[in-house]
Parts: sequence; C-alpha cells; structure tokens
Amino acid sequence: MDAAGQVFLEKGFVGATIADLIFAADTSKGAFYGHFKPKTAKLDVAKAIMTNTLTMDGLKPQKIKLQEIVDVGMILAYRVVTENSFLAALILSFEHDAHKTYGTPWPAWIKINTDQLTEAQELGEVRPHIIPESFSYQIAGTWSGLVLTGRAIDGGLEHVHERIAFSYRTLMATIAQPEIIPFLDFSAGRGEQLYTEFLEESKRPQATQRKPR
Repeated sequence: MDAAGQVFLEKGFVGATIADLIFAADTSKGAFYGHFKPKTAKLDVAKAIMTNTLTMDGLKPQKIKLQEIVDVGMILAYRVVTENSFLAALILSFEHDAHKTYGTPWPAWIKINTDQLTEAQELGEVRPHIIPESFSYQIAGTWSGLVLTGRAIDGGLEHVHERIAFSYRTLMATIAQPEIIPFLDFSAGRGEQLYTEFLEESKRPQATQRKPR
C-alpha cells in the first residue's frame, strides 16, 4: 500500500500503470495478481488504499467527548505526514469522479464527527445552537484544506501538525462551552503519541483496530 501510494502521488490514478505498481512494490506479476484481479487491479489497489488507510486507529475514549474530535484530526495529521498511502488516499479523493470510481472517505469521516459532536452536545460540552453536521463538514474541509495548502505552498507537510492543532483550537473556541476549553489538549504532538501507542498495543495479543462503520 505504501509503495502504491507513492506511485499514485507521483502520477495520479490515471497516469499510474500496473507495471509502475509492481515495480514500486518490488514484487512479481504473479505475486501481484495473487492479490488483485488482472482486469481491475489498478482500481482495486486504489480502493484498498481508501479502505485500509483511512481508519480511526489510535483513537481512545476520553472523559471529554470533544477531545476525541480533536484526537481524530491530530492522529490523521500525523499519519498523512508519515504514510505515503494515507497522503495518496487524500489526494486521490479529490480527483475527478473519485466518489464514483474508487470511493472517498469524506462521508464516513463527516458522519463520525457528526455523531461525536451530537453526543458532546447531549453531554453539555457543545453550545446548544451549534448544528453538528454543518460543523462536521467544516472540520473535514478545513483539515484537508490545510494539508493541501501546506503541501502546495511549503512543498511539504512539516508544519501541518501545528496548523491543524491551531484550527481545532479555533473551532473549539466557537462551539465548546467556555468551561470545557481549558481541559482540552491541542498539542501538536498528540497525534503522534496516540498513534504510536496504538501501534505498540497492536503488536500485543488480542489487539483490535477501530474503523469507521
């Protein structure tokens, strides 16, 4: 997935060839086609990148529900910097007709954030006039926009953690009850911490992964 992600980043879905994917993965045609059907191989690889990389792995239940919303964004910010397949999934999701071709993660992520915001509102953490679904769209749009803008302007993603952390701090100042904000952790390194803990725990017996439903 990581090798294929790098190919899609360099050439896009249309420009990438099966030969490119096989070469990047340093494998044989036989081994490659053992995993993917010849007629739909490239499409199946793109779908696999979408379904296997954009997960909620690393997210842990928190006493304050709004913290989980922040944590989702920070974990994904860490992964988009460290995993070619994750960044490729983001880039591919914006290609023309992506939702018809190999799917996009945005509806699932928006639903997750909507459910989280709704629960947080029911718990009294979110101001009553806030509409969860509207702000969930804003979260997804802001997050992806900061990644794409940083990549275009900076030529990389070295500042994405700080910028996304700042965006969540700004968001919470708008939607959260004032007494909740001092207890939220917006540190730029939080995503790395949570995801590293998840990877360590996943090596232990009976480890489980959380994925969007």
